[in-house]
Amino acid sequence: MPRYFFHTQNGDRIRDDQGEDLPNVDAAREEAVTVLGEILRYRSAGFWDTGVFSVIVTDAEGVTVVSVTAKASQEAPQGWALADADE
Repeated sequence: MPRYFFHTQNGDRIRDDQGEDLPNVDAAREEAVTVLGEILRYRSAGFWDTGVFSVIVTDAEGVTVVSVTAKASQEAPQGWALADADE
């Protein structure tokens, strides 16, 4: 079973030297989202201090296989708008 490593970055880089055995990249993607969610839940309001938090997943050779990032902002994403209730 392949081993994947879940590194984090929020201004500081935290390297995962242990990794986790998972059946495939799809499972690594799921785990990356879970890890990011747990970090955001743990950091809570402190997330606003860093503004961006990433989980970067690499394989045993160090090749990035997936990355997921959460970004905090006072601005709405470009192109975002609420649909009018009458439409």
